[in-house]
Amino acid sequence: QQHPKDLQVDRRTTHLVEIKYCEDTRPEHQLQAAKDQHSQLMRTIKGGCVLHVILLGVGGVIYNPHTLEPLRSLGLDLQRAKRLALKLHAHSLNYAHKLVQTRRSLERSSSSYPVQDRFAGISACNPPDPH
Repeated sequence: QQHPKDLQVDRRTTHLVEIKYCEDTRPEHQLQAAKDQHSQLMRTIKGGCVLHVILLGVGGVIYNPHTLEPLRSLGLDLQRAKRLALKLHAHSLNYAHKLVQTRRSLERSSSSYPVQDRFAGISACNPPDPH
């Protein structure tokens, strides 16, 4: 079997996969945004190029045409596509929770100092002096 880099350019196919979150009731806007976002890149890539946009609703919606079909076009059977979509939702919720916790922790720690002291000595290049 040949290594992909050894194939002639016209015999290669590049698959771009993007997972996007969208409003549960209006996924078309995000789908079009992804196509617009990657159109220049797809024209630049030599050989064939296929864009797979996998949309997940922010409320947990898994779409047949926008979630499961793109996953199936990548070779997953229906059960694995559904399982992966559920895992992607769970992962995003866990990550969002961690981001909120971190932000709140930073806000609490910085609010213990008076406002004028909080920003004293801060520069774009160096962290504030701890002393």
